[in-house]
Amino acid sequence: MNDLKRSKSENKLILTIILNLTISIFEIIGGLISGSLSLISDALHNLSDSASMFISLFSLRVTNREKSSKNTYGFKRAEIIAALINSILLFITLAYILYESVLRLIHPQEVSSIIMLPVAIIGLLGNFFSAVLLFKESQKSINLKSTFLHIVIDTISSVIVIAGGFIIHYTGWFYIDPILSLIVIMYVLKEGYAIFREVVHILMQGTPIDIDLSQIKSRLESISGVENIHHIHVWSLNENERFSEFHALINCQTLNEMDQLRDQINRILKDEFQINHTTIQFEGEKCKITNI
Repeated sequence: MNDLKRSKSENKLILTIILNLTISIFEIIGGLISGSLSLISDALHNLSDSASMFISLFSLRVTNREKSSKNTYGFKRAEIIAALINSILLFITLAYILYESVLRLIHPQEVSSIIMLPVAIIGLLGNFFSAVLLFKESQKSINLKSTFLHIVIDTISSVIVIAGGFIIHYTGWFYIDPILSLIVIMYVLKEGYAIFREVVHILMQGTPIDIDLSQIKSRLESISGVENIHHIHVWSLNENERFSEFHALINCQTLNEMDQLRDQINRILKDEFQINHTTIQFEGEKCKITNI
């Protein structure tokens, strides 16, 4: 992400944070007055989103720092770490909402739909605008993708809260409030776990999910002069930069041929597998290298 695009992303994120905090405060007040747990749950989720957005904003700025002798890869994993923290914050929020939902099922409380409905509708409009604001940015970064997912889930949560408000208004069935909260929890948990799993996979230097090591081995061994590829490792620094290292048994006659093989291998890995950085250890049992 270049500086101009990063600055644009930061500005949109700042605007989203302000909007999200405003919605959260409004929903908390409305939830306390109306007695709606689902509204308060939505507000707490919004607050956790605001925290995650602050983390995302911080990581966007840290990521762009220059490399140093102590940090030879730079700070590009800051966004991945931010996504991990955001996921953990989400799980903590879900645990609290689950606890409150179970209490409300055991001891149902009266909910004022007259207050609950307009507050939830305002929250829905704010969340929808935030989602539109960050949609394009979410396609460029797993960090912003996790933030965008929080907002989308908030939008869905607001719809559910509104539906609950109408049910309470027309039926007086207060159990629907904690039940809808549990539905939101299950959906958020499913989506949040998917991001958490992807982030942990990257941090554990796992092979990218769309990479087939046997396919890479087969493709590289089809190159003239390459006898065998082994000890293959492919991992991600973040969602955009991939690294690989492996041993290559080659059959060549000159150093120039070896250089040409290396260039060809790097080109194939970059163009066909989107691997940006490669370290190759050549083995030449059949080589008779000369300087010709």
